[in-house]
Amino acid sequence: MTAPIPFTVIGGFLGAGKTTLLNQLLADTAGRRFAVLVNDFGALDIDGKLIAKHGGDTIALANGCVCCTIGDSLVETVLKLLDGPQRFDHIVVEASGVADPGRIADLGVLDERLVRDGVVVVVDAANVRERAADRRVGDTVLRQLQAADLIVLNKVDLAEDLAVLRCFLSTHATAPVLEGSHCAVPSDLLFGLDRRGASGKPSPANSFRSWSYSWPEPVDRAALLDVLQDATVLRGKGIVRFRDSPDRRSVVHQVGKRVDITDGGPWSDTDESQLVLLGVRPVLGSL
Repeated sequence: MTAPIPFTVIGGFLGAGKTTLLNQLLADTAGRRFAVLVNDFGALDIDGKLIAKHGGDTIALANGCVCCTIGDSLVETVLKLLDGPQRFDHIVVEASGVADPGRIADLGVLDERLVRDGVVVVVDAANVRERAADRRVGDTVLRQLQAADLIVLNKVDLAEDLAVLRCFLSTHATAPVLEGSHCAVPSDLLFGLDRRGASGKPSPANSFRSWSYSWPEPVDRAALLDVLQDATVLRGKGIVRFRDSPDRRSVVHQVGKRVDITDGGPWSDTDESQLVLLGVRPVLGSL
């Protein structure tokens, strides 16, 4: 069985230096093929000599890496990568500046082909304490710190009092801290960090679950399609016997709002319909 692909999230508040860290990672991959997911290509400063192909929402690099913009759904973008022909050594997501990177990192348990590798939070040494005290954004900043498996304390050259800042971080976070300017930190230290999943126990913050269902009798097609369109269902797959075609096996694949149903050949009377759903809560009632 192929080893699962590590899934890392780079988070941090607006202007902390997340994109700077990504640019350095893409320039020095140490032989690894990264798939980097970003909200916008505009901020990336990729050396033109590295770009092998630029097409729409994807930039392919000569070093085997690829950058993809996140479309309507991060889940769909990740699954599209996994289902594609190219194999990657690592998937990295740049979270938006106001996102909870811990919740995004839990996508690492969404598919057996992924493994949660950790959360790197970039912190602006010059203003993180001020941001944390701001009643409008303070909760977001502190939540990001608490989600970190590693903190990259950036712009230390601009900090007024590093001793006070270190004390602040030790109060609000438990992650180790790398200090530097312009996010100049060794890339090898950014990976293999996950402290929450290392024990094999599920993370308390993990909101994703899977459910398996089976039916001995044929299933109503319209009722099943309604279930698959539920907003809480992220992915579904299975072999189903529908009432309107009881002699055929129907192969069901669903990602987000996209549902594909293909013919899988004759139905065997010894089979039962089987369906697995991945989502945030059980949604399937009686069909």
